[in-house]
Amino acid sequence: MSFEKDLKEFPFIETRKLGRVAVICHRNADADTYLSAYAVSKLLRSLAPGCKVDVITPGGMTVLTKKLSSKFPQETSEGDTGEKYDLFVAVDVGDIELLNEWKGRLEKAEGFRVLVDHHPMRDVKIYDRAIVDESATSAAEVVYALYRAKGMVPDAQASQALLEALLFDSSHLAIASPGGVRAAAALLDLGADLPAARKELRSEPDYGEVLAKLKGAQRTVIYKAGDWLVASTLVGSFQAHVARSLIYLGADVAVVSGESDGETRVSLRATQRFLETTGVKLGTQVAEEMARKLGGHGGGHSTAASFSTGVGEEEAMEATLVRLGELVGALKKLD
Repeated sequence: MSFEKDLKEFPFIETRKLGRVAVICHRNADADTYLSAYAVSKLLRSLAPGCKVDVITPGGMTVLTKKLSSKFPQETSEGDTGEKYDLFVAVDVGDIELLNEWKGRLEKAEGFRVLVDHHPMRDVKIYDRAIVDESATSAAEVVYALYRAKGMVPDAQASQALLEALLFDSSHLAIASPGGVRAAAALLDLGADLPAARKELRSEPDYGEVLAKLKGAQRTVIYKAGDWLVASTLVGSFQAHVARSLIYLGADVAVVSGESDGETRVSLRATQRFLETTGVKLGTQVAEEMARKLGGHGGGHSTAASFSTGVGEEEAMEATLVRLGELVGALKKLD
């Protein structure tokens, strides 16, 4: 089934039969998944006036997303609502493990199940249809394509939500695909406010996050592989934020590992130059590979990925560095 045809056929069941819909974000919902889900819920209510849409945020939201949710309010639930749904739409999920308990709910669901995403396609057997554009840098781009395919125009709030989601996942267009840039321009033409979006995406520094970044930097071990600098560190929380900060400090690749609640999470980041020169994709070639090898789950984008596993943080770190060495050459520790 072609991507364009799937866009036009969404939501794949007669809209007059849509009584209740669950739009599901990935766990610990970030700005792209929540704001995209918000826009999807508006689209569904336009296509099927009177249908009830619940937005599900398994495991809650990030601090920034909680702030954004006050501007883009939507009834949400973290756990299983117990409701019977005619349609399930998973948005920006990437890996079915990120559905938390909703993975089991979807596996047994009687309603139609759809994935709307931009991550590389992996295990999609749980869904009846998958609308995936791997060239997009945000789920928001795919959602905007849904609006266009259905001949619908997002209202002012949905346009603003999609712009902010797109900016969030593309580092304010720094790594946006051509399609992402075009979508951003179209949303601006529809009345979305760029300065307001930039302001909304700024958040006050979180004490725990700042402390994690400083401790992470203090404990950093640096390796050299050819012309590339790989920075690694161990922190108990905010692994993704710490990895991003190490890239800002000048590393070409950052690997941050940490244990929390009986699980080890490893976050990886790389520069666009590293990707373009080496062709190494962190999501498919490192995170997914490590998840399979270490008995966990993971994936992500070419320059931003993560995986979770039950092994210790040091074992996970060592295995990840070995994998990077296989891809770019032996890593030599710098004093």
